[in-house]
Amino acid sequence: MSRFLDRAAERLLDRLRLKVKAHATSSDAGGHRSSALNQGLEFADHRQYVPGDDVRHIDWKAFARHRQLVIRQFEEERDARIYVLVDSSASMTRGEPAKAEVGRRLAAAFGYVGMKQLDRVRVIPFATEIAKTSRVFRSRAQIPELEKFLAEASAEGVTTFEQTVRSFAARHSMRGLVVVVSDLMAPEGWEEGFRVLGRLGHQLVVVRVTCPEDDKPDFKGEMELHDSETGERLRLRVSPDLLVSYQRVIAEHVEECRRAAVRVGGRLVEAPVELSTEKLIRRALPEVA
Repeated sequence: MSRFLDRAAERLLDRLRLKVKAHATSSDAGGHRSSALNQGLEFADHRQYVPGDDVRHIDWKAFARHRQLVIRQFEEERDARIYVLVDSSASMTRGEPAKAEVGRRLAAAFGYVGMKQLDRVRVIPFATEIAKTSRVFRSRAQIPELEKFLAEASAEGVTTFEQTVRSFAARHSMRGLVVVVSDLMAPEGWEEGFRVLGRLGHQLVVVRVTCPEDDKPDFKGEMELHDSETGERLRLRVSPDLLVSYQRVIAEHVEECRRAAVRVGGRLVEAPVELSTEKLIRRALPEVA
């Protein structure tokens, strides 16, 4: 039994496939269509025969109809690299269940589908910098190893996403599908980080793990706030007007992140911690079918 995915979630994931865009696939054989025309499984188009072409690829039925020699071309199917960047900063400890736990569930879900279709899955926890990176997983038999890796990832430190992306780009040069699982609670670095990932040719999916404490806190009166990442403390009086202002700032920040993801051809979805695993999967993986 999976430690992050129950049987209902696994049954759902067994019916899904990750759709990785052609520009983000590798040159190795696999299960994703590319824009390259070659020998493969899916018929793509005809082209005129030229001397030297392999006669085995001549479409004789087309010749019988049109009296012209044409070659059948096929779409190559290529594998993909799936990089799951999981926020392991201290802010992910908030929520019930904790955002870190939900983030691990989502990372396991992406990994499960990727390994099912024989893609190259790598999980990369990050906070102030990239922590220990998993090895590449390619088989469903490796799911217990992936989950063990996720279970051992601790939530601590400060999120510096721009630095994370620079480190990621230096270590992993092959383009692929980059899934960023985070609460996005750091005030900056996301727009530039997403821009760099897009410029490098990656396909981007951002999953924002949310909890009511982040988006709609119900604090009242005099209190001391403690920043779980930096350790800073702030004493203030929480009024209804202050909460409204806070919610507006958070909403604007998330919208800026959403627009930054869309500008590079990506998308941002929200994953509230109170949802069941199956509902989280349906929200986070809508590109699969």
